[in-house]
Amino acid sequence: MATVRISAAAFRAGPARSFDDFADHCARLVSQAAAEQPDFLVFPELFTAELLNFSEEPDLVRKFTGLARHTADYVSLFRGLASKHGFHVVAGSHLKEAGGKLYNTGYLFSPDGQVMEQRKCHLFPVETAWTSPGDRLEVFETGKARVSILICYDLEFPEASRLVTLMGAEILFSPSATLDEQGYWRVRHCGHARSVEDQVYVAHCSLLGEVAGLPFWGMSSILTPCDLGFPLKGIAVESPPNVETIVTAELDTERLYEVRRQGAATTLEDRRPDMIEGLYAMEMRRQAPAKAERWK
Repeated sequence: MATVRISAAAFRAGPARSFDDFADHCARLVSQAAAEQPDFLVFPELFTAELLNFSEEPDLVRKFTGLARHTADYVSLFRGLASKHGFHVVAGSHLKEAGGKLYNTGYLFSPDGQVMEQRKCHLFPVETAWTSPGDRLEVFETGKARVSILICYDLEFPEASRLVTLMGAEILFSPSATLDEQGYWRVRHCGHARSVEDQVYVAHCSLLGEVAGLPFWGMSSILTPCDLGFPLKGIAVESPPNVETIVTAELDTERLYEVRRQGAATTLEDRRPDMIEGLYAMEMRRQAPAKAERWK
């Protein structure tokens, strides 16, 4: 058995008056999670948006894009917290500027000081007004498990999950931020589908509360395949809706390989690529004109 303990922090944005207030909020949650002795702690997508609650900028887009100025402080904060507590922190995602563009960037901080990044590749339509898409999916070898970060909307595309699974990922971290309950369940149901399809674990983590007048809805969950040796409904643990809390589950990564070989359903191996080999060529031809215009 190769056990991995994962904690997921549903994060409620509060009335931060400074970066120090945000840092104190994060440090309290990391200390709370430390009591569970996790190997990984995951925060939600764009949870640094709590910093917008002391911004006086009236324009919503400029409010969000202004988050990038906090990048150095954010990285320093979580590098220090991961080192102090001795476990990996998937510090949700944060807006980072690079080459004159903004990227919704997921971060993985290791206890030994490494900082790993994954840009969000599939942008939710409203995001295209202020961020650029990443173009590469990563698998990170951590010593405890091979993991990937699929930020919110990325999880809604089966190909992204399949690709990182075939690259070796055992756990998919999905930091998420959704404005309504429908949006939450769209991502959550897709996460469970990815877990069943690719026989991986999925840790889905939500932003809660109000940010710049926008209400966020969610909860956190750790999902498993639906097969023998896993929880009956494929839910290792989940939090109550809209409550800031931390949930923790212990997972066995070796069980993933067993079920891939001889589970009741061997979905990772049984896909029929011969039936869909022309799918992506067809999509590229159909979408090329619209994509070219959209990403100008």
